[in-house]
Amino acid sequence: MNSQNSRKSSALRRRQFLQAAGVGGASLFLPSISRNSHAGPNDGPPLRLVVFFHEHGVYYDSWKMRLPNSPASDQLDFEFELGGLSQDEFSPILAPLHAHRQNMIVLDGLAYLTAMSDPYGDGHAKGWMTAMTGNYARETYDEVKSHALTPSFDQVIKQIVRAQDSSLTDLASLEYGIRPWDGTFHQMHYGLDPQGAAVKVPHVVDPAAAFSTLFPDTAGDPVAAAHTEVLARAAAQYEQLMPRLSSEDQSKLEQHRALIHDLQVRVETLESLVCTEPVLEPWDGGWEWTSEMYNYRLPAMLDLASAALSCRISRVVSFQTDVPPIEMLGGAGDYHHDYAHQSAPGAAQDKVDVVTAQGAAHAGQVALMADKLAAIPEDGGTVMDNTIILWISELATGGHTHDQVPVVMIAGQNTPFATGRYLRFGQTTPRPIPEGQAWYPEGLVGQPYNPLLVSIIQAMGGEQNFFGRKSVTGTFPGGDTVEIGLTGTMSRLYG
Repeated sequence: MNSQNSRKSSALRRRQFLQAAGVGGASLFLPSISRNSHAGPNDGPPLRLVVFFHEHGVYYDSWKMRLPNSPASDQLDFEFELGGLSQDEFSPILAPLHAHRQNMIVLDGLAYLTAMSDPYGDGHAKGWMTAMTGNYARETYDEVKSHALTPSFDQVIKQIVRAQDSSLTDLASLEYGIRPWDGTFHQMHYGLDPQGAAVKVPHVVDPAAAFSTLFPDTAGDPVAAAHTEVLARAAAQYEQLMPRLSSEDQSKLEQHRALIHDLQVRVETLESLVCTEPVLEPWDGGWEWTSEMYNYRLPAMLDLASAALSCRISRVVSFQTDVPPIEMLGGAGDYHHDYAHQSAPGAAQDKVDVVTAQGAAHAGQVALMADKLAAIPEDGGTVMDNTIILWISELATGGHTHDQVPVVMIAGQNTPFATGRYLRFGQTTPRPIPEGQAWYPEGLVGQPYNPLLVSIIQAMGGEQNFFGRKSVTGTFPGGDTVEIGLTGTMSRLYG
């Protein structure tokens, strides 16, 4: 019985995949023809979330944007529209996202206040915990506090969307990576065990393994055996549809056909790994990896994520991407110690150039994901219209700082956010001082990050008004302390 249920579930997922590929009959959502939803019990397309997480922050002066009339004071809030800016007017790191500027919200000036107030822990780990859980670290590894106290927001949203749609399986969220990690300080996803403790949720870095999870049991399956005929059958249906479509929808259909062709090539490559020597060798525990591995894994994982989201197998996808191979950034050696830690303001130009290239590479990853989702038609628009992409890091800069953290959202037109804007949050918050560490410098820092997560959780259907910690204690210059609230949504996101 269990085997039959597994085969039935597998067949359903493959049918959904083929439908999204344009070979399932009534699967493409185009305005000029009437079609019914192919998955899920709810009316209209569901909202999805994609999270990109990279390490070491950015070189801030290469990330931030200012206009000639922008206030000079760091303590002032301001904003400006992105739509009318040329790519040359974007910062070097954000320039790869220029094509998506109308859907962007750049959040400049947020602070990881819980990381600042946590009295004990590795700077990277505290940043991971704040960015993903809005809370302190809890568990220790090698005598350093580094693991989560409470679940990460992607896993909380997973439970929210599963409650909305009973047809979603445990694949409602996908945890992907590009490069393997050692599993100590660097962990993005946390769920809850039966006793209520936060535990690591593993992420998948091998495209072949990711494919077999999404579309299992292909051996002996007539659908899998017919994969080589998918494009031919799709082409025939495309030709039948074309005369019935508006010119705008014909263009969308051509874009979708190109996307599916690329995905089909990758799927066939991944399937060949089952019976031939793997192209991707298992990670051996070292930190060395190549541009060839990066250039294979990244687009393959993004394609699989796009298929899972468009087929409505998954609603949440998180990417733990890491730094691209150092030679791709124009450097040599170890990025962490040779460049990130050496990139304080006034650093040597060669350090700045490599750290800037790292930020731009991650922006390119986000742009590629947005491109793919924007090319998939859905109910009068595209999958990107019904998606929130969040790009974050555990640090503001490579110097283990947690103030002025780089945050970018790309949000589709069917999300509640007012996009196409650069939002600057002034440094007006009293700096949290960790308990027992009075040597920390006093001063003013950016505004709380936690409300951003509350806004995203509520956009995805949650009702909670806080995430992680509800408050921290801050100290004004001169010694006066105040309780800093972290609850509620981020009002400026809504225009």
